[in-house]
Amino acid sequence: MGAGQSDLYKGTYGDDVGNIPSEVSGISMPNHKNAVTPEEKFINYSLNPNNPNAKGKAEAYERALGFNRNNAQELIRQIEGAVKNESVSPISISKTEFGAKYKYRIPVKGENGQIKNVIAVYQIDKGSQIPRMITNYVEKKR
Repeated sequence: MGAGQSDLYKGTYGDDVGNIPSEVSGISMPNHKNAVTPEEKFINYSLNPNNPNAKGKAEAYERALGFNRNNAQELIRQIEGAVKNESVSPISISKTEFGAKYKYRIPVKGENGQIKNVIAVYQIDKGSQIPRMITNYVEKKR
């Protein structure tokens, strides 16, 4: 770790993440190999066109990458694989009252052959050491 980052993971993972830099490079999420990416998060929420709280996520995934509830496993495999294998680093880390959040930008190859960035946020809850995905979405083109 670089200078000034030695306290980054001080204490229990979700309890105290110390001073968190806004730009993160080469930093790993603790316990990344045990990260949980719940299938039901995709089936019941992100890829569910009938979920009124998803606000167009299902449509965005279908249009941009060709993913829907029928082929969610491939989307999950790519996201989880990138996080667990550290092929991507967090683009930001933040601390909330609930724990430490790690935001990733993950290039995903869709069923339609397109490659788009998916933003996936994992959280290590206070009192826990296991990261779990709490939200995901196709990144809007800038």
